[in-house]
Amino acid sequence: MKVLLPLTLAAAVVAAPAFADCTAPTIAIVVPDGNTATMEQMLAAQHAIRDTDAAVQKFADCLKTEQDAKIAAGGDKMKDEDKVKISAGYVNRQNVVADQLQKIADQFNVEVRAYKAKAAAASTAPAAPAAKP
Repeated sequence: MKVLLPLTLAAAVVAAPAFADCTAPTIAIVVPDGNTATMEQMLAAQHAIRDTDAAVQKFADCLKTEQDAKIAAGGDKMKDEDKVKISAGYVNRQNVVADQLQKIADQFNVEVRAYKAKAAAASTAPAAPAAKP
């Protein structure tokens, strides 16, 4: 029992940095062309954007936790400008990922407008005349 406790503590200390490292989500969403896409393709892209947005939010939460821990570890001796530098670094990491997702969301919105315009044009097009026997 006396050996187990130190080994457990040592394993926890070694594993702690692995949990503290926030990994940015991979943003690999293909936005379909609204002029040729099907409803299913548009919905799949929309769901992928929503799922990725949730992953970006988890990443932001992780960064905030990591930032707070790093500042707390500095204790009372940490200068305010050092805290600002730490915060700025984490904010920059978050903004890079958020900007990537925003560009994809903006592109998706353009394609949604094209898709809706295509659907509206199709619904107002005159019906083809019936073939005479």
